[in-house]
Amino acid sequence: MDQTTSTPTPTEVDTLNQSARAMYRAMSADALPLAEEACRKAVSIDYRYGFVEGLLNHARALTLLGGYQEAIALMRHSLFLGEEYGFRLHIADCQQEIARAYYTLADYDTALMYWASCLDVAVVTDDYESYVRAQIGIGQVHYVHDEFNAAYLHHQKAREHLERVTDENLKAAILINTGLDLCQLARYDDALSDLQAGLVHARNVGNREYEAEAAGAMGVVLLEIERLEEAEAALLAAIEINRKHGNLWGESSNLLALGKLKIKHNQSGVAVAHLKDALLQAQTISAPQLSFQIEEALSMAYESLGGYREALEHYKKFALMRVEILKQASPHKLQAIEMRLQIEKARIENADLRKAQATQRQALRRAERMASQDNLTAVHNRRGLEVAGMHLFKRAREQGQPLSALMIDVDHFKRVNDDYGHPVGDKVLRQIATLLKSGCRQDDIVARYGGEEFTIVLPGRDANGASEVGERLRRLIEGWRWSRVQDGMTITVSVGVAAVEPHMDFQALLERADRMLYRAKTEGRNRVAA
Repeated sequence: MDQTTSTPTPTEVDTLNQSARAMYRAMSADALPLAEEACRKAVSIDYRYGFVEGLLNHARALTLLGGYQEAIALMRHSLFLGEEYGFRLHIADCQQEIARAYYTLADYDTALMYWASCLDVAVVTDDYESYVRAQIGIGQVHYVHDEFNAAYLHHQKAREHLERVTDENLKAAILINTGLDLCQLARYDDALSDLQAGLVHARNVGNREYEAEAAGAMGVVLLEIERLEEAEAALLAAIEINRKHGNLWGESSNLLALGKLKIKHNQSGVAVAHLKDALLQAQTISAPQLSFQIEEALSMAYESLGGYREALEHYKKFALMRVEILKQASPHKLQAIEMRLQIEKARIENADLRKAQATQRQALRRAERMASQDNLTAVHNRRGLEVAGMHLFKRAREQGQPLSALMIDVDHFKRVNDDYGHPVGDKVLRQIATLLKSGCRQDDIVARYGGEEFTIVLPGRDANGASEVGERLRRLIEGWRWSRVQDGMTITVSVGVAAVEPHMDFQALLERADRMLYRAKTEGRNRVAA
């Protein structure tokens, strides 16, 4: 045995997680390996808090690369484990990050749901910072729907806590958002003042994401008041930061503003080049709320160049995408969230009753999840698979879309339990569940079918597409360093694939996948059979 290898400690894991979070704020690619290292060491000593924090930091790092769907899957897994273990502050962090990710993907209803949950957590834990984050987020949803007065009211509620906030990052976020609101309300001097203050807070803690966001927002304000040279300098500074650190969202937003600036400079040809780059970035990360703005700007640029046909095509795309955006977060849902914002007043008037109600709501949600999720792995259990899977099956039938299922079995799992014990076997199953979720899309269903067998339902995938997913997951599991769990350990899986055929019901689909799994095992294991 290697005598130089020492057992990790919780303090070492915490340090890795703190470093990963700092690297994320600095928009550094080093965040990802640090988070992975934290997870690996936390698993090796069964340090639960370190593991769930590592998962969240891993997910944050993925968002820097534009991998929002994969990040959301990890965030939701981290959230579930945090709720299971009772890590209340971690729960609030997860809800905030999930909401931000859904907001980026223009899924405003889901973002609002998570920010509303942040309000509940804020009451139960008396955590004013969670309250501030929720106010910021809900204000952002109003902002994207052009409700700038409502956005400013929410962000002002967050700003009321500015002096209490100790986190420089959160102070920067408050001031950047109020600055953006003030710009839209034509209070340009006040906007520049807030954005400059936000920039200072971001630089104080080396938060390159917020530094770029503040600089980019200042560029937008300066553009509005025709200080074009200063605007261009601010936007180019923001682009440099975002490009260096691979922040596609930030770079796309900056290029959009730069394109508009070039139109004002009567350099529409240059504007088109910037705007096409911006559109490519926005499409790469599936950010429709950026894409529709870029389409509108492209329409303006082509019109000024006399390219009326191209201008019309881009305007049509803008109009269609704008309608879809406005369908998100209906006024009724926004009003429902507004009702939740009476929490602050209700807390003052009757804090104990409000806390009890929030606790009861959380307990109810937890009970609902427990009924459909596997306690060990935090993925769907068999009941959850039947409910969620049947929903996807019916939707695929109604829409005439393909649907496939994978049956996955851990090869020789009995040997793992016999050789290393059941606690190690449990760690293996948890890690496999994490790998499967990380390798699937958000809409895919991952479930523990029983024992060491997992099922994945893949909407929109035919047999060939499902086979490719199965092979990718097989390689992912085989290639993971299982020595992190136990020295000398190797793990492989066998995968059966089946696609929906006419007159086949959901149970028949699962049975077909199970037969394919049996074939994969009889043909030698560690393979995919379809």
